[in-house]
Amino acid sequence: MQAIGHFLAAYGWFIGVPLLFVVAVAVIFRRGSRRIEEDRCIPFDDEGHGHD
Repeated sequence: MQAIGHFLAAYGWFIGVPLLFVVAVAVIFRRGSRRIEEDRCIPFDDEGHGHD
């Protein structure tokens, strides 16, 4: 158990950060995500919502 703790202390950032990135991308681009459906139309919004 101590070896696992030492491994995570030494290499946790090299495993954790890419894993967190992959999870974030998977959540954002999951099939049927309402957020991605709404955001992909922003460049074509002629009414200028979200701008000053």
